[in-house]
Amino acid sequence: MSQSTDIVDTSNIASLSTSTIPSSTNLNESLDQNKQNGSNASHKSLPSLKDLPSLGSNNAFSSNKVSWGPNMKPAASISLAQTKKNAAAKLAAGNNRLKTMQENFTLELQAQLAMSKQELSKLVSAIKQKHNVSMESTLAKNSRTFLISGLVNDVKEAKRELIKGLTKPVNDKFEVPAKCRSVIIGSGGKTIRELSSKYEVKINVAKENIENSFDEDLNDEMCYVTLYGDFESVKMAKQDILNIVKEDTKNASIKIVVDDANLLPFLSATQIEKLVSAETKVSYYNNVASADIVIQGLREDVKADKVTIQKFLDNLASDISEQKIKIPHKFQTVIDADALMQEFNVIVKFPTEIDDEFVSFVGQDANVKDAIASARASSKTYSVDSLDISKAHSNNVTHAKYLAIYFNKYEDALKSIMDQYPTVKITLPTIKELEAKDLSSVNIIISAKSDDVTDIKSVRKEIIGFVNNITPADTLVIDDLDYELFHGEIKHTLLATETQTPFIQLGDYIEGDDTVVLIAHTADDDFKPSMQEIQDSLNTVNSTLEPLRAKQNSMESMVFEIAADRQAGLFGADSVNKALILEDVAKSNGHIQLKVHTPHKDQLTIRGDDKSVKLVTKIIESITSTDAKKDKVTVEVPSNTVPRLVGNKGTNLQAIKDKFDVQVDIPHADSAKETAPVPVTVTGFEYNVNHAKNYIVSEAKKWADIITKEIVVPLKYHRNMMGPNASYRNRLQEKYNVHINFPRTSELVTVRGPSRGVKSAYEELKNLLDFEMENGHKVVMQVPAEHVPRVIGKNGDNINDIRAEYGVELDFLQKNSDESAKDSGMVDLEITGTRSAIKEAQAKVEEIVKDAADFTTESITVDLKYHRVIVGAGGNKLREIISNAGGDDIRSKSIDIPNANQESDVITVQGPKSFVNKVIKSINKIVEDGENSITKELDVPKERQGALVGPGGMVRRQLETEFNVTIQVPNKDQTGPVTLTGLAENVSKAEKKIKDEILKDNFDVEIQVPASIHEFVSERGALIQKLRLDDFVNVKHGNANRRANKLNRSKLTIPVEKVRPEEGSAQKVKITIEEVGEPKDASEEGNIPWRLTYEPIDFEELLGETSEEVKESKPAKPTAENKKAALDKATKIIEDRIALVKDATYVGYIWTSEFKNFNRIVGPGGSNIKKIREETNTLINVPRKNDEVNDVIYVRGTKEGVTKAAESIIRGLN
Repeated sequence: MSQSTDIVDTSNIASLSTSTIPSSTNLNESLDQNKQNGSNASHKSLPSLKDLPSLGSNNAFSSNKVSWGPNMKPAASISLAQTKKNAAAKLAAGNNRLKTMQENFTLELQAQLAMSKQELSKLVSAIKQKHNVSMESTLAKNSRTFLISGLVNDVKEAKRELIKGLTKPVNDKFEVPAKCRSVIIGSGGKTIRELSSKYEVKINVAKENIENSFDEDLNDEMCYVTLYGDFESVKMAKQDILNIVKEDTKNASIKIVVDDANLLPFLSATQIEKLVSAETKVSYYNNVASADIVIQGLREDVKADKVTIQKFLDNLASDISEQKIKIPHKFQTVIDADALMQEFNVIVKFPTEIDDEFVSFVGQDANVKDAIASARASSKTYSVDSLDISKAHSNNVTHAKYLAIYFNKYEDALKSIMDQYPTVKITLPTIKELEAKDLSSVNIIISAKSDDVTDIKSVRKEIIGFVNNITPADTLVIDDLDYELFHGEIKHTLLATETQTPFIQLGDYIEGDDTVVLIAHTADDDFKPSMQEIQDSLNTVNSTLEPLRAKQNSMESMVFEIAADRQAGLFGADSVNKALILEDVAKSNGHIQLKVHTPHKDQLTIRGDDKSVKLVTKIIESITSTDAKKDKVTVEVPSNTVPRLVGNKGTNLQAIKDKFDVQVDIPHADSAKETAPVPVTVTGFEYNVNHAKNYIVSEAKKWADIITKEIVVPLKYHRNMMGPNASYRNRLQEKYNVHINFPRTSELVTVRGPSRGVKSAYEELKNLLDFEMENGHKVVMQVPAEHVPRVIGKNGDNINDIRAEYGVELDFLQKNSDESAKDSGMVDLEITGTRSAIKEAQAKVEEIVKDAADFTTESITVDLKYHRVIVGAGGNKLREIISNAGGDDIRSKSIDIPNANQESDVITVQGPKSFVNKVIKSINKIVEDGENSITKELDVPKERQGALVGPGGMVRRQLETEFNVTIQVPNKDQTGPVTLTGLAENVSKAEKKIKDEILKDNFDVEIQVPASIHEFVSERGALIQKLRLDDFVNVKHGNANRRANKLNRSKLTIPVEKVRPEEGSAQKVKITIEEVGEPKDASEEGNIPWRLTYEPIDFEELLGETSEEVKESKPAKPTAENKKAALDKATKIIEDRIALVKDATYVGYIWTSEFKNFNRIVGPGGSNIKKIREETNTLINVPRKNDEVNDVIYVRGTKEGVTKAAESIIRGLN
């Protein structure tokens, strides 16, 4: 079958004419039924299959002319009017007939491909066989009619394939919003591929927007979509695309700009929200001078709400009135503008000019009248006083002016007065008043309620005293530095001394004033310095400005003769030329000053550094030259940069014209080829033209490098990749100077900007996406609303711990107060992370919920006398109760025992049920034992009571725990007996142990060690610890225990000046070894007893880690031989240490800058330092971080031992 490649424009093709007939049988019955009902309607019947000629027949439907295109006539159709009776009868006959249909349509011959009868028959036969339909055809003079019968879907597919095979392809071009490109294309081109494959059409979405196609309602430009294929397929594909566009643009966002400043005070977000429909979201942004109202929602709703808001704004504008009332300046201060705005919704505008005394009241007419009346009534309750501070210091008006500006700048200056008298209002003169040339007074207005007149007088005295205290001699006036040239550098310099010497720059307030005033500041809690001291301090600050004076003195100046009427236009403050000149000078880091009409009206003076003056002189001469004339320059720019150069509605182009004061002409796009450079013509004075040309070239180069890259990001990752408040996206945009768009309904994220920045941002986004895809899995689990606080924990402890431990994010999607949570009793918890982490975190949350469900609270009444017993010394008993109840691993638990100063006897226990029950049982047991307890006094000598308490109370706690008794020992400054309280049996056992083991001097061997060498022999306590751990020999010192401990902790004398390197030295380690004599302290007399006791400890049994098998295989308990061997060994070690004293005459000091590494010398559990001590037989002291000298290790012993120890320490540090 021959095919043609002709393209038919669909704009000239009308819709196909079709008729649908369920079946010939149903049609005849329907017609019969109509006749029976006497219907007067006239029906023109269509041919059935049997009435139509065969496909090869030459007969035509002469009575039913068909056509193609705009002249096509619709074929007659029959609407079926079935009665309920016949419908029910046929339904009973079979349902298959209801699924069948007949459709007839006509095709104009001129729209068909040229093919022979044989080719047509072959095409029809293939379609009939493929789709299982019957097909009849008849040929007229200019058209061909087809009738297709079969199942509904088969008929549609057959019809489409037949039209495709018979007709020429068409080309359809239509417009869509440019922002819909991404949804039409789809993620990675998925959508456009599906449409193209489904309908077998070619689809092209234009990359460029249509010129001047901006649609305000859509807030977007338009672009073309072109479809190419058979007519029916193109029509269906177009409809699908339009449906996609409709769905994507169903929501709208419209901004209404309110630029009438008078309306702004009367608008609020709440007020605007009341005007729109419930389904629409509205936001109100007040930008001070204007406001934006943004409406978002369904397009039709948004458009309707826009009309409503606009109408409201128009009505508001017409209802606003302004009334001016003359009020003397002195009394304007008592008008409370904020209160009037709040009560009457009326704005009060105070005059800005000195001679203007009219105050404006703006608002709705009725409200304005009420506000004026209220202001008048309120003003009568005030008293106003005026203080002219210029009368101070011999009527020095200038000094008073400086003080007023000082008070304006430093609000804290009068803060102490205002804090002391809060009901009094102090109003300073305005800058407008102070800059008046004929200034004769400087008035401060003081006002307050009439009842507070005395406070006004007090404030007046305070201000007078304050002003009197700052005399002209306390200030230094500087006027030799040009404000315009150096104001920024002056401020930067003086800020360094502002705390001691505040300053004001009059140029900040009064145009053209170069004056800088330094003010000496004296603290309130200090005496005022002498006059000379004040002047010296001010001159010192002034001297810091000398570099600026030197720079100013080196400046050049030049005077140009220019007519006065030309100067303002060419070089005035707002002129384009001046802005460009200052820009050129700034690029070269220079300074320049242009003064018009100086020194005479027809002269222009420039002043600046030599380089800048030469540059500007050349520029001015080129601009003012009599030969200066309009210049024209043409520069070519890439065609794809022209839209950016022009901007939306020509805004960018106009900005260039205004910035450089030139004319810019760009030819229309259709006058040049799309790929060829576009000539841009710039016309104006040469100086301006050159700047404009350079700017256009620079911007065009930047825009030409603009590219767009796309990355497919599933919608569920958008929020995480953008970050909180889009912070991650904003960081990338700022970092790489690109724009990143995350569309709300599309997975296609675009990155647009300079090519290098786009590539870098794209890579970061891709890496972030990979991370999110790995860690961005989400699971939503439900948590009972009542247990949400337990999952969160106090101050968020629980939920933060889960986040940190498992590396997941947890977010509750509702609040407990939400209606959905109240109804269901559950709150959704979203967990984000890796699959394994989510599983673990979910299990942890379930565990917390389970524990929370088991959570209970019980209260019991306990006599106050037992509260202290339950708590125990230092809370020890309470901790024991908690631990025995299994509370060590329970986070959410509490035992509330009232403080001693409370009268409550109720103890409250919270936690898991089993925990609470065990705690209450323990408390009841304590109470029960207490009821049966006795108290017995023990006669313990005062000097032995310390042994009963033990280090840090350890002995007493052990006894109380072992025998379940309470031991009371008097404090050091108290007298009295030691008491035991508990059950009689327990008291008896505890008493026996105290007398037999603790108070009795039981020891196996005693060695007398001179106190003068005790520190060396004990190695500052290290030897005693070694004997205890290695040989089970315990050393006590009897009544000399405190003295022995004091000697072990005595301060070491280290000559830091000698052992540390000189300051600035690069030395990291220094060793100093010197002979200092025997290690004796001559001030210590007498001996210290060393009482040795053999006390073997079974650590495995103590820790409860011995299994039954190990117990059975353990040897018998230590024998007498073991005891003798251990004591003999310990005795020899001690005697050897005593004998070593005469040879231990050397001291070593090891200094290092890396003293944080001293823990390496100590080693795990002190293993390293222990080894060094044993190998070198030396005393070694490693300082702690908080020691006074914490960077020097002290070594004492023989010369050989000290040297060897120092070498080992150095190796350990390295």
